[in-house]
Order: sequence, then C-alpha cells, then structure tokens
Amino acid sequence: MNLFNRKHPLEEQIGFLSDREQFLDFLDWVAAGREAAIGQLQRAPEGRLREISGKIQVYDEILSMCGYQGLLMKRAVRMAQGLPS
Repeated sequence: MNLFNRKHPLEEQIGFLSDREQFLDFLDWVAAGREAAIGQLQRAPEGRLREISGKIQVYDEILSMCGYQGLLMKRAVRMAQGLPS
C-alpha cells in the first residue's frame, strides 16, 4: 500500500525485520503451515475445502507481503559466502 508516496509503517517494520534470522525462521514456519494445509486438501471432505483454501490464501498473502522468496535467496547467498545467518 502506497499512500501519498510514503511507505506504510508495516512495510518499514517488515524491512527492519527482514534482516533478522528469527523473522525468516517465523516465515519458514508460515510456509510449513501453508504446505500442511495444501496436504490437507487431498484428504479433506468437500465441506472443508473452502476453509482450507482460505488458510492457504492467508499464508500466501503473508509470505508474499514479507518477500519470503527474496529473503530465502539472501539466506542462501549468506550461507554460500560462509557468513553467519
């Protein structure tokens, strides 16, 4: 969200947190929850499909908003260079 060409405070906080390995650990946990929900889709009764799909969508939104894929790449580069995570 970009009102009046200023960053939303949440965007600034995510930027700050993105330099912390603990934040990436949290996002790993969110990603694992997303994968677990996807696994539930296969064996879920038809009445729960919408609920589980909603959970997956929320997980996706969180991961996307936080730039999870980019953070994973930064982690991989740090590890490849032998830098502390």
